[in-house]
Amino acid sequence: MQGARKEAAAQVGKSICIAVIVTLAAVLVFALLIKLFSIGTGAITVVNQVIKAAAVFLGCFLCIKPGRALWKGVLSGIGAVVLTYFLFAILAGELAFGWQNVLDLLFGAVVGAVGGFVAGWVKGS
Repeated sequence: MQGARKEAAAQVGKSICIAVIVTLAAVLVFALLIKLFSIGTGAITVVNQVIKAAAVFLGCFLCIKPGRALWKGVLSGIGAVVLTYFLFAILAGELAFGWQNVLDLLFGAVVGAVGGFVAGWVKGS
């Protein structure tokens, strides 16, 4: 039983790490594109959400194996959102919490659940 929990924790941890690395890299590239092409501020929020969703899904798809894959995906999504929030708060130099953060957590959980479900389904068949 302990071996299964350790394996599940390792899958979730790897998924979170991949999601955070992909998010940071994609946001960096997007910031460069904003600087080069003077992209309007209205698109920034939408693109950031798409980046987070793609990163969480990719992390889940690459790392999660069948067996409670949905719940591992939920944990991965929440963990990735929390970790990226704190990393970006450190970079910005301020820590603010509001309803947007709650919605981000829910969004991360839903995307993680979908990513975990798809990963479990594809790898299980």
